[in-house]
Amino acid sequence: MRTGISYMGHHNPKHLETDIRAMRDLKLDDVLVAAQENDFAYFNGKIQFTPKIAKDHGIRPVAIFWGALNLFGGGQSSMFLLDHPEGFQVNLDGSHLSHGCYVNPVCVARIEQMIDTIAGFGFQGYFVDEPTQLKDCYCASCRAKYREWHGGDLATAPEDKKTAFRQKCVIEYVRTISDYCKANHPQLETMTCLMPHDREMWAETAKISSLDNLGTDIYWVNSEDNIEDMVPIMNELESICKKNKKIHHEWLQCWAARKGREQRILEQGRMFVKHPADVLYVWGWRGQIGTNESCDDPDTCWQYACDILKMAKNG
Repeated sequence: MRTGISYMGHHNPKHLETDIRAMRDLKLDDVLVAAQENDFAYFNGKIQFTPKIAKDHGIRPVAIFWGALNLFGGGQSSMFLLDHPEGFQVNLDGSHLSHGCYVNPVCVARIEQMIDTIAGFGFQGYFVDEPTQLKDCYCASCRAKYREWHGGDLATAPEDKKTAFRQKCVIEYVRTISDYCKANHPQLETMTCLMPHDREMWAETAKISSLDNLGTDIYWVNSEDNIEDMVPIMNELESICKKNKKIHHEWLQCWAARKGREQRILEQGRMFVKHPADVLYVWGWRGQIGTNESCDDPDTCWQYACDILKMAKNG
């Protein structure tokens, strides 16, 4: 099983080297670098130095744009939207929301520019991180796209048509970005994670010819869900990926684990090893210590995550 870790990284190559060596010792295959917009403007050592250091140690560098457009994942502090307010989502009452809209061509163009940058630095994959439905956006781009696809006004559309539209927007965004990568940077593996609550979109997303890798994140460490109930979810995605010749990945939670829940990392991880996908990723490095996603006991959580990563390699 291929394994990897998400990594907040550092702008100083000395610190990057230390962490990448530790990843090599864990026999990780991929490092998924969570690059924020700020890393493209001020702390660019993270995206500049990590690819070479990782490859020197036999690890494949993959880029995730963490918090880009205040949409994807955490760390939401979009500099782009401050300079381009036309990219914000717009509420039904006309007020602007704090997140960007991936239907808006201005926002899509910015993501594509960032992909050009990471490809130039030697990253080998690009990961579309947890795209989900923009249920509250009625910006000009969303309204125009609804008229194009369905006719009529998005604002007055029935709820079932709104839902179908929002889901199609997710799928088309993944398609647009994957197509862009393959047309301009064919060396990039194209990847996305659709959360379990968006599983209705798995089958259609898997049909995207330019997408290489599809996964999900069953983040149940703090929940009371029965671990056995992971199996049908994983099997469903496994079947979809096999049918469409996609790489199938799963995520193990090692972030925001509350005190007393650490054992759930082992329990979920063992289930991933027992029912292996092609790839197992862990979010995130050392239990996300030093971030607002930190586990309450990051050292214990990280040790359990390492145990699972070793199990995955040893079968």
